[in-house]
Amino acid sequence: MNKRLSTLVTALLLTTTLGWQQPLSTITAAAKTTQTTKTAKTTKKAKATKHAKAKTMAGKSTHIKLQGASNARDLGGYINQNGQKIKVHRLIRSNGLSTLSKSDQQKLVKTYHVATDIDLRTVVEQQKSPDVKIKGVKLVKANVFKAFPAFPDFSKKNAGDKMMRKSYHDAITTAQGRKAYKSLFHQLLKNPKNKAVLWHCSAGKDRAGMGTALVLSALNFNRKAITKDYLKSNTYLTATNAENLQKQEAGWKAQGKALTPTVIANFKDQNGVKKSYIDTMYKAINTKYGSMDNFLHKGLGLSNAQLKQLRANYLTPAK
Repeated sequence: MNKRLSTLVTALLLTTTLGWQQPLSTITAAAKTTQTTKTAKTTKKAKATKHAKAKTMAGKSTHIKLQGASNARDLGGYINQNGQKIKVHRLIRSNGLSTLSKSDQQKLVKTYHVATDIDLRTVVEQQKSPDVKIKGVKLVKANVFKAFPAFPDFSKKNAGDKMMRKSYHDAITTAQGRKAYKSLFHQLLKNPKNKAVLWHCSAGKDRAGMGTALVLSALNFNRKAITKDYLKSNTYLTATNAENLQKQEAGWKAQGKALTPTVIANFKDQNGVKKSYIDTMYKAINTKYGSMDNFLHKGLGLSNAQLKQLRANYLTPAK
C-alpha cells in the first residue's frame, strides 16, 4: 500500500472514534406484634429507599431526533438529589453537527432555543468536518485535545480499552482539557436565561460525555445518575457504531492486516462507552483533587457564587 493510502486509512480509524421464655398465651401475641413491627419497618425502609432512589434517578432527558445527528439529547427533565429539575431546552449534548439538515437546524433553534454551539473536537476534526453554520448560533471552539495521540496497535488485546481510559484520564489532568471545560462553563454562565447551550464532540459520547458529567455534577447530580445518562450513548449510537465498525474493518483489511476477534473487540471498545471509562475520569479527579467538588473549584476555577448562579439558571427551585 502506498504511503498516502495508509495515512488516509489511519485517519479514518481515528475519526470514527474519539442490603425469652414467656407464658404460651403471650408468645403468639408477641410474635404477631414483633412481626407487624418488622413488617412496618421493612415497608417504611423500602418506601424510604424507593423515595431516595426516585429523588436521584427520577425524570428523564429527551432524545432529539435529528436527521444529521443521532446522539443529541436535551438534559431538561432530569431531577437531582435535591429534587430540583433541569429546565427544558437549556442544556443539550450531541455528537457531530457537520451533516445537519435544514430541518435539523430549525428544530435546534426554534424548538430547543440553541444559541451557543461548543465544539470540543480537535482542530483536525473541525477542519475535516466543520459544524454546519446555523444562523443566530454562536460557534465556540474548545479543543479538549490539541490532537489525537498515535493510534495503538489494535491487534493487541485490550488496546482499545486502554486507549479510551487514557483519554479520559488526560482530558481531566491536562491543562488543555481543563481549559476546554472551563470554556464550556464560561458559556453556560454567559448564556441568556431563555436560550440553550449545546456541546458536542464527534460521537457525543466521550469528550461531550465528560463535559456532561461535569455539568451535572455542578448541578448536584450524584455519580450514579450521571453514569446512567452517560451510558445511554450506547443506545443512541447503535446504528452509527455499526456503520463505523464496517468502515474500520474495511480499512483494516485494506492495509493487508488480519481481522481477528481481538481487533474487532478493540474497535467496539473504541466506538462504545463503558462504566470503566467514566470511572477513570472520577479516579483521576479524586487522585489529583480529592473530590469532584474540589475539581470544580480548583480544576475549573468555579466559585461558589458561579455554582449558585448555574443552579439558579438551569434548575427549578427546590420544593
